[in-house]
Amino acid sequence: MMFLNSLTNWIRERFPSEETPQRPSARLRLEELEDRCVPAFVTATYLNPTVQITPGFTVTETVTATVTTFQGFDPSTGQITPIPANATNPTSGIVLFNLNNQVKSANLNSSGQATATFQIPILAFFASQQLDIFYNGAADLTNNNFWLPFTFDAPLYTNFDNLLLQGKLTFGQLTPQQVYAFEINEFQNPNPTPPPMPLAPQTLPTTLRPYYSVNGETNTLGNNLVSFNYVDPGIINTVTAFGVQFPGFVAIQLGAYKGLTS
Repeated sequence: MMFLNSLTNWIRERFPSEETPQRPSARLRLEELEDRCVPAFVTATYLNPTVQITPGFTVTETVTATVTTFQGFDPSTGQITPIPANATNPTSGIVLFNLNNQVKSANLNSSGQATATFQIPILAFFASQQLDIFYNGAADLTNNNFWLPFTFDAPLYTNFDNLLLQGKLTFGQLTPQQVYAFEINEFQNPNPTPPPMPLAPQTLPTTLRPYYSVNGETNTLGNNLVSFNYVDPGIINTVTAFGVQFPGFVAIQLGAYKGLTS
């Protein structure tokens, strides 16, 4: 037996088999790549400004506009539409500022803000002030994303205390129903096209777009020392001092002179 084993080993060493074991076949396949496609969106926007007031012989008013995404309006159904799930706040576009016919423009920055500074003579400061801001919208053609334009307009309510302390004006944000009040009313009261008779009376919308001070405008003085909450048309509704809220007539004792608008 040992002889046979030795012989077998000797033959295998000198006459190896030509058969070689086959390697497992290599199959070419594509690895799944991460889906980097960003869905496109079209979104409405909303512009909310703050006005920083610095007193002096010439009053400095610095307006900072912040633009964010907002619900839209579908004119075919008359319904408010939600913000697209993948929509982001805009970081580009031009913002136009008009304060008492002084016009300035600024580009929206990466934080979604644009700023303009105005110099207001004291006499003009206590006259009627009107702030209009227009965001012209933006487009990201690479990803096919679009931000729609938006217009903000409101009076500015200030008082004599703004000549003594630095102040900041803020505005209560409007609801979509308020923003699209005109469009909703127009949808509910459509005009005939064409009218049945050339001189036939038309059904006109009875609801106009409100000023963006309709939900209140707050004038905060000092380091949150005191704040006056105005309601249209410039009436001080409440006063908050040292964290305590008082009725509006307290403003007279603080030198604000209730009802004075600018």
